Order: sequence, then structure tokens, then C-alpha cells
Amino acid sequence: MTIKSIKKDKKHLTKLFLSDGAEMLVDNDVCTERGIYEGMDVDLQLLQEIKTESDYKRAKSRALWYLDRMDYTEKALFEKLVRAGFDKKASAKVLANLVEFGMVDDRRFAQRFAERCCENNISKREATQKMLLKGVPLDLAKEVLCEIETDEEEQITNLLSKKYAYKLTQEKGTEKVFAALVRKGFSFSAIKSAMKRYNDQLEFCEE
Repeated sequence: MTIKSIKKDKKHLTKLFLSDGAEMLVDNDVCTERGIYEGMDVDLQLLQEIKTESDYKRAKSRALWYLDRMDYTEKALFEKLVRAGFDKKASAKVLANLVEFGMVDDRRFAQRFAERCCENNISKREATQKMLLKGVPLDLAKEVLCEIETDEEEQITNLLSKKYAYKLTQEKGTEKVFAALVRKGFSFSAIKSAMKRYNDQLEFCEE
């Protein structure tokens, strides 16, 4: 089998037209490294090697493009690459390489994400669920959140003043706000204590 012709396809890709009628997209760097040229004799093993190298380079290039825009967990980035159409083996190899060089670090991601959640008055329970959706392993999510000191009552008080103040003045507002805070993962005792303190402060100000 031979390579009948070569044509630039996209910015980083070259299309190879084979003598058996098949076509193959290859990363430009792989073409250069392999010294691919028109009329070159190839066999199935060589074509598979070229494809494997090309898939890896393409997947790595896309992964770096993603990471340049935001941070990802290992699981999330792998799934994003696969959804984008990249080979699973190539994607897994790319992630292993990025993890080895510290460009993808689940613990670092989890710590930063947990800190942002706490700063935004998100309960640890809700933060855990959000971290799982981002691809953080459950054990790591719990471990990182345990390391962060938070005042649950203070978080609730902040939410009451910033988000729920108006709702508290409505009919059955207290019950509705209480239920909303429970759904957000705060404990019953912390909610009761924070709401009592918040109401006491309001009464004091009105006096």
C-alpha cells in the first residue's frame, strides 16, 4: 500500500489518501516526524503507529487548550476529551502525562473549589455534591472539606441577609426559607440558631 497524495486539511491536520481508497487524518507534527511523503510505502502496522501518535498529539493539544481556559479534574478532562471525539486510549495517556507533570491535580482542584464554595456560603454537604459533579472522588472531597474551618451559622446568616431577607417578610416566609436552607445542606440546629439570631438582631434594630 502507498500514500497516493497528501493534502493539508485543517490548521493542525494533514489528510493522507491511500492507494486502497482509504483516507486518514494525521497531525502535522507526526507527518514531519515520520517523514511522510507522497508515494511512500506503508503497511497496516505503520499506519496504526501513525494513528496512535497522531491521536495522542491531537488529544494533548486539545487538553492543553481546555486547561488554558479553566482547571479540570482528571475525570472531567478525560470525559471532555472523549465527548469531543478523541480516542479513549489516547485521552487516558494524555491525562497520565498531565497528572505526572502536575498540570492536572485533583487535590489542588478540590482545595480551590472547596474554598470558593465556603466563601460563597455553600454548605459542606452541597459543596460535596458539586465537587462530585466536577469529577472529584468522594473520599477526597470529604477529606478536603474537613480540612477547611467554616462557621455554618455565619454562612446561613450571610444568606439570610443577602438572599432571603425579602422572603422572610412574606407570608409563611420563615417556613419557606427554613426549607430552602435545609435543601442547601445546612443542619437543622444551625438553621434554627442562625434564624433566631438574625430575627433578634432585626428586632433590636427596630427598637
